[in-house]
Amino acid sequence: ALANAPNGWVVDGNYSRRIGSIVQDISTDVIWLDPPLALYLPRLILRTFLRIFRLSPPCSPGCPERVSEVFLSKESIVWWWHRPVREREGARMAQIGMGVGVDVDGQKMRRLGGWGGELRVWLTEVKRMLQRQ
Repeated sequence: ALANAPNGWVVDGNYSRRIGSIVQDISTDVIWLDPPLALYLPRLILRTFLRIFRLSPPCSPGCPERVSEVFLSKESIVWWWHRPVREREGARMAQIGMGVGVDVDGQKMRRLGGWGGELRVWLTEVKRMLQRQ
């Protein structure tokens, strides 16, 4: 699919466990959206409760979530989301982070944190760049 998009593409998510570094190797930019815990945790818990009580579709069709899995399992999305993701993306940032990564030729990762201000500024810059083309 990526080869059939000559004008560019966007990949959402982390697929390195399945396909290795293929996407990262050929990408021009890697964006890590890293909002504060106080912003994303309530949203994550709300969406999780909506799925548990069947008010929202499951993350994966045919795989409904149970309270015991969500809060008591080490595979819980609530527990998994914070520590492992921060460790994985922090390690990638140390490798390919803009201005901080040890791979000087491969620095292409940006971390956008905060309450949305950094993201809005970055999106505005991207829109301006596209308008100039």
